[in-house]
Amino acid sequence: MLTPRFKLSQDENHLFINVHAPYTNIGETEIDVDGENFLFVSSPYFLRLRLPGRIVENDHSKGSYTCDSGDFNLVFDKENPGEHFENLDMITSLLAPRDIPDINPHLVEMLEEDGINTNCSDKENESDDDNVKYNYGFASKISAEFSDIGSEFPQVFELRMPERVAVHERNILRVQHENDKFSSDHYLADLFDDELLEPYITGTVYWNRPDFNNDIEFVDEEVGILKELPNKHYLLSKNEYKQVLLGLVDILYAYCYDKRTTLNESTVESSWTINKLSSTLSWFCVFKDIKQVLIACYRRALIYPIFRNFELCRKVKEDLVLMFRKGKKFIIKCLINIYSMFNSSNDARYILNQLYIKDYLIFLQKCRSEELNELCNNIANIDILKKDVDLELEELEAAAEMVKKEETEIMENEMAVKMASMSLLPGLKKNNVYIESSEDDSDSSDSSYDSSDDSSEELDSDDDPS
Repeated sequence: MLTPRFKLSQDENHLFINVHAPYTNIGETEIDVDGENFLFVSSPYFLRLRLPGRIVENDHSKGSYTCDSGDFNLVFDKENPGEHFENLDMITSLLAPRDIPDINPHLVEMLEEDGINTNCSDKENESDDDNVKYNYGFASKISAEFSDIGSEFPQVFELRMPERVAVHERNILRVQHENDKFSSDHYLADLFDDELLEPYITGTVYWNRPDFNNDIEFVDEEVGILKELPNKHYLLSKNEYKQVLLGLVDILYAYCYDKRTTLNESTVESSWTINKLSSTLSWFCVFKDIKQVLIACYRRALIYPIFRNFELCRKVKEDLVLMFRKGKKFIIKCLINIYSMFNSSNDARYILNQLYIKDYLIFLQKCRSEELNELCNNIANIDILKKDVDLELEELEAAAEMVKKEETEIMENEMAVKMASMSLLPGLKKNNVYIESSEDDSDSSDSSYDSSDDSSEELDSDDDPS
């Protein structure tokens, strides 16, 4: 059975349900309403929703079918007139959970209506840390689904054997690897090439443009992706919940970098950029706080991509803050964009969707907007300095400025020598003219010429020819 595309809207007293089912047989269509449960069955389509509020099927209920578009348009009364139904545009969270095996089976457990349950017990957190010592994936819930995944996908993962490297060691190994990869020459070249970097530093990401439509809606392709996701319910410790949010920051920073450096026109290399700049996606890393994850983002943006500039890193962080301020729905749209990039990548990056992005898409639909707003404020309130990234940027820049100053002084000295030599030439020409016009004074002229030549030989770069 197929899950049809659907869309929900409301007014004060009614719920409107649109179901797109173009290949159905109207005579075999069944629609049932029971409080918060809605069922639509019409071969080959099956749709079962759990609504955020209760509706009733009565004499006022209406329905119609448009043959040209294949749309069912249904209207039902709210059981409590005036009640506002939350999150009607969170497509996946409305779907009734299905018991379908998935790559992350530990996450399929119904616990609360909002789909996320956090456990704050310190003892359970400690035992949880022991259990996930070598785990990876969303919320570090995957342990045995793959063997040598890093070696199987070497173009995707820098850490070859996450199942043999403890979580707390991954950041240490990542930093060591990044230090070996850092190119001071590339960094300094981008630092002094203002003309090259100017369009990307002064540019504006599309969600910060004046013409950006803040009334965000999912397009049909996005709805098509969301409706195919399983409606999981998450059991996360407090520590895991925090790590999931920090991983989200890590991934979206890489997405913002790509959008800024491609001037909002993602390329075939965009999936590589996002994959490479994210420590979560390339090293299976987890983070403890906002500053740690931002430092990791800055470091990788200064080491791997084509444009490596600290001011550019700051601009990307500002873009990230603006993205979060657009709200949960826009963040989901950006993740859907990443999901599509990875699925169409020639380097098997679809595996990142299975390990991380699919679960993030489900998780965000259940996450409270207040938590994302708090995360946004924490990002905005932290300023990463050059010394924080531990790449000796300040020392490199100071050394480069010193060399630049020395080269400037050498050039100025060379120019002074040339100017000193050139200032003698007009006098020589005048003497030659005088010699031709007066034969009687030829001896004195020759003597004068010899004297000039001798004085020229005695000059050095520090003499004043005047």
